[in-house]
Amino acid sequence: MAHLPGFARTRHQAALAPFVAVLLLAGCAGVKASPAASVAAVAASQSASAPTVAPTVAPTGTPGAPPVASPSPAVASQSQTIHVLEDPIEFSDVKVGSLTGCSKADCQGDTLIGRSRMLDATTRKEVGTFLVNCLLMDPAESLYSCPANTITLADRGQIVFTETLRFVTGAVQEAWPIIGGTGEFLGATGTVQSPADSTYQYGDFVITFTK
Repeated sequence: MAHLPGFARTRHQAALAPFVAVLLLAGCAGVKASPAASVAAVAASQSASAPTVAPTVAPTGTPGAPPVASPSPAVASQSQTIHVLEDPIEFSDVKVGSLTGCSKADCQGDTLIGRSRMLDATTRKEVGTFLVNCLLMDPAESLYSCPANTITLADRGQIVFTETLRFVTGAVQEAWPIIGGTGEFLGATGTVQSPADSTYQYGDFVITFTK
């Protein structure tokens, strides 16, 4: 994500531009609840073999012992991917670092706070909100740490992930870890990442669940 006038985060061609925040964030979003989040979900194929049953003979050689079913193979776990786009609404750059005597435009400790609408990547319909709170760690590198960005999908729940951003051209793309969730996403694990080939101006988030 990258800074826009008004502190919205944009993305550069090679990476997430300032945001916040995106994450990473893809980057770095009040809430206009939409009926439900439409998502691009990919269900992993499930494979299950029918149990095989083989008759057994009692230790005494007496026929008629109950058949023993071999264990059924475990059903393959499912994974889900949700693709959403950030539409910035309101961002503020709080110059907390100036309290330490720093007189520069950007000081260590400055905080970027914002909220955005979240749009379904396919339909561009509003499906939730995005809230970010990022701390400027290294002004020279435009390095921000966003410990708990929160994506809320209407009628589904929240997804919380940690993001680290460099608001500069050429920032390296990373996969940010999901650290919590509520509702449908309670106990979820996985990553949030921005597609390397994305041309979207703001945060472009692909949320992949591994649990």
